[in-house]
Amino acid sequence: MKKKTRSIGPEMMPQISVRMIPFNSPEEHQQMLRDLATSSEFDMRHRGLFEYYGKDFITYKRLKPFDQARNEFLRIIAKFMSECLEDNCPSSWKQCQPSFWEELIFTFYPHTMNISPNNNETENFIGQLLKFVRWLDKQAGTSWYPAVEEYALIAFPELQKCEKLLNSLFLRDYPRIHHEDYNPSQDFEKVNQQFNQCPIKLGGIYEVTSVLDDSVILMDLKTKQSYSIKGLPDDLIVPGMIMDGTIGKQKSDLFWYWYVTIGIFPQRAKNFIMNIPKNGPILKCLGILND
Repeated sequence: MKKKTRSIGPEMMPQISVRMIPFNSPEEHQQMLRDLATSSEFDMRHRGLFEYYGKDFITYKRLKPFDQARNEFLRIIAKFMSECLEDNCPSSWKQCQPSFWEELIFTFYPHTMNISPNNNETENFIGQLLKFVRWLDKQAGTSWYPAVEEYALIAFPELQKCEKLLNSLFLRDYPRIHHEDYNPSQDFEKVNQQFNQCPIKLGGIYEVTSVLDDSVILMDLKTKQSYSIKGLPDDLIVPGMIMDGTIGKQKSDLFWYWYVTIGIFPQRAKNFIMNIPKNGPILKCLGILND
């Protein structure tokens, strides 16, 4: 009996764009290798090596090569350029719109926020952002600093609240996350078992509409359905916050419970939240997911 084979048409083939960069001299090739080594220190994708922003990131990195706070900032903004904007990336810093910085600050940054015992990630990010934009205005002849500073002043207290809530939720589920001998697999398995015992689960992006004495009311941004959630730290939650995660309950329960946390965002993230890639970068803090 002949085995049937199935051919794959062009419409089913993955679309991969390949860029060929010719080198005019051995010096150009060596420079590319040096740039590649520098960019790899803040995890920039290779495509950034051939874009205007990649050259500026590398130059900025080399001004303070051992500054870890600068390195972390560059990791975030490089990820924003390549993952979130992808092929819709502006063609130059001057072609950016104010919404570019708004999305970076209010939506993409909290999506990539680290779990920290000191609750100082927001302070570090905002400080590094303002330093970079001040440098960028001189380097590229732009004038973004006033607009970015205004966004930063608005975002700072809101992002701090999001950071405190994010850390609180992770400490609830992973109480030893900041210990040197922490084993993420054990905690993750324990949380996963509790989650799997819940027969009704709903994943989504929710807006906090009100905070009552012992429950928080969340509205699913897609379905507009509201849910009453028990067990959340209501003293850290304010109306307008956006919470990305999974809720669940037993069939006999009237109330829902918050199970899985993906990200916590300020109200202004609502304008861009559906653009965020659903790859769970927060779980990298547990050592469970890789890029």
